[in-house]
Amino acid sequence: MKALVLMEPGRLAFDEVDVPEPGPGEVLVRVRAATTCGTDLKAFLRGHPQIPMPGVLGHEYSGDVAAVGEGAPFEIGQAVMGVHSAPCQQCRWCLGGQENLCDTVMSTKVLGSYAEYLLVPERVARLNLFEKPDHLDYATASLLEPLACVAQALIKTPPKPTDQVVVVGPGAIGLLFVAALKRLGVQDIVLVGRNRTRLAVGRKMGARTENLEGFQAQADIVIECTGKVVVWEASPSWARRGGTVVLFGGCPAGSTASFDTKRLHYDEIILVSPFHFGTQAVRQAREWLIDPEFDVSPLLTGTRTLQEGPEVFRDLEAGVGVKYVFVP
Repeated sequence: MKALVLMEPGRLAFDEVDVPEPGPGEVLVRVRAATTCGTDLKAFLRGHPQIPMPGVLGHEYSGDVAAVGEGAPFEIGQAVMGVHSAPCQQCRWCLGGQENLCDTVMSTKVLGSYAEYLLVPERVARLNLFEKPDHLDYATASLLEPLACVAQALIKTPPKPTDQVVVVGPGAIGLLFVAALKRLGVQDIVLVGRNRTRLAVGRKMGARTENLEGFQAQADIVIECTGKVVVWEASPSWARRGGTVVLFGGCPAGSTASFDTKRLHYDEIILVSPFHFGTQAVRQAREWLIDPEFDVSPLLTGTRTLQEGPEVFRDLEAGVGVKYVFVP
């Protein structure tokens, strides 16, 4: 099969690799849509400790069932949507209600959706692979994984409709937060950033927008989506007394951040740093996506072939577009 392979940082190859065969409980998906992700961009630019090289990139997907292993709960030809991981439901964290921190959730994840076929492991197929409704297009369905990350954060920090929520960073995740917040009935959403094109997408999705330079606020909730230390450190200054700061964007390993302890303590600023997602968040995200009134189409920049992969990632590096859809 054809696949987009990350050979080393900065070098992608359109190549042929073997089509995997499903074992017991596994599902082979013929990929119909695979959306680009900020994590894949990071891997392209500088490598990633959990993304092997050379290896097929991609972990957001939807498609059709091409083959199944014995006992798999799907039939050939079914349209499906899913995520790339699932908790073991047996470790300390799973039993304690923290499936997102499962001992093996990251080490057992599946990568490789930038290809014609993707093999979904038994655990993921059983817990986090779903039938795709006919009315939902493949491109939108492939957003289940990043939207599940957003749902995890909002389950942990549920906003009230009357809250002012500031979202910092108009990338794909920031825009998904805007969509989810609108779905939850939040009326005052402020999207903050520098990229004018992406801010315009945010306005189309229902947010007010502000430039990051000189920005000031006293918001009920601040959601940081840039993964930059300087923005982490500034985020508490945009929260009201008693407000909450959601530090969503992951900074490079080894980073440190400094905060005004007086502000955090005497103004009782709550810091939350959600990671990944559990099964509840995946189901919440799917519920949003299958709602015909939940519109995330503005953040889908356009469709591309796998052969156009190098060009797509150079565009993303330059801040051109938001999310591209590979159609293998």
